[in-house]
Amino acid sequence: MPELLVGPDDAGTRLDKFLRRRLPGMPLSHIYKLLRTRKVRLNGKRARAENLLAAGDRLLLHVDQARFSEDSAIHRPRRRPARLDFSVVFEDEHLLVVMKPPFLPAHPGAGHREDSLIDQVHAYLEVKEDAAFRPALAHRLDRDTSGLVLVGKTGPALRQLNRLLHQGEVHKSYLGLVRGVPQPSQGAWDMMVERRDVPGFVGENRRGRPDKPGRTEYRVALRRELELCGQCTPVCLLTLHLLTGRTHQLRSHLFQAGHPLLGDPRYGDEALNQALRKRFGLRRQFLHAYRLSLPHPVSLKPLRLASGFPADLEPLAQHLRLGVPE
Repeated sequence: MPELLVGPDDAGTRLDKFLRRRLPGMPLSHIYKLLRTRKVRLNGKRARAENLLAAGDRLLLHVDQARFSEDSAIHRPRRRPARLDFSVVFEDEHLLVVMKPPFLPAHPGAGHREDSLIDQVHAYLEVKEDAAFRPALAHRLDRDTSGLVLVGKTGPALRQLNRLLHQGEVHKSYLGLVRGVPQPSQGAWDMMVERRDVPGFVGENRRGRPDKPGRTEYRVALRRELELCGQCTPVCLLTLHLLTGRTHQLRSHLFQAGHPLLGDPRYGDEALNQALRKRFGLRRQFLHAYRLSLPHPVSLKPLRLASGFPADLEPLAQHLRLGVPE
């Protein structure tokens, strides 16, 4: 019977998550069936999905060795990306912070099987395909949104980042250029997230159950007049803070508030977007995750990281004389 040894990077990980990572070829239903039918032993005792592992723990699996070898193999070898599109903002032995460019998905998906941000991060860090622990993104951004992303380089650092995010100790700030000017100039929106990319979706969580409203704080940083096609449109640069993390939360909240992001293909003003694309080359929503504030996941020293506008937003930013707020 195969035996697995828990290493330092997996200390503190739930048993079911550990098995999912070590057995990528095994269906989740089979993993949980093994646990339910007592075919996984932890240090000689019955193991449960919620057990937290420690370095040096031994797992004994009551499965056929051939089946184990098949399920533990990586079936889809990925070609190393030929380029690295992100830039490094901060790095030490525990933590990597990168600036994700627009149009690069965080993880593999339809149309981007081998060239996502995490694939490029693994190539940059020279992670082996069969590594027991693979660095991972602690959070993500929409494909078309640029900005700062946290990467845990070790198991303990990644778990601490996840705890900090869950506890609200990671402060993520965005810059968004929107149509109109919200009143008052500073406040918060508490609204359900209405996603236009999923027909009929209104405020559901990942399991399809009713979700709670999302909360977004905003502040008007700069006001400008944008002249396009002989018309003047009031616009403003907002600093935005996510107090909850829902998919498309910022884009949906701004749309519901009557101030859609300029260039947003799903939630924005179509006629205005076409004019912006023609004159300034704006091909996506003007939204940039420009600042992260958090305690370092290991040393706990405060980190404050920032990134200016990416190249594709610069033409419009320069035209409107937009600076990055302090």
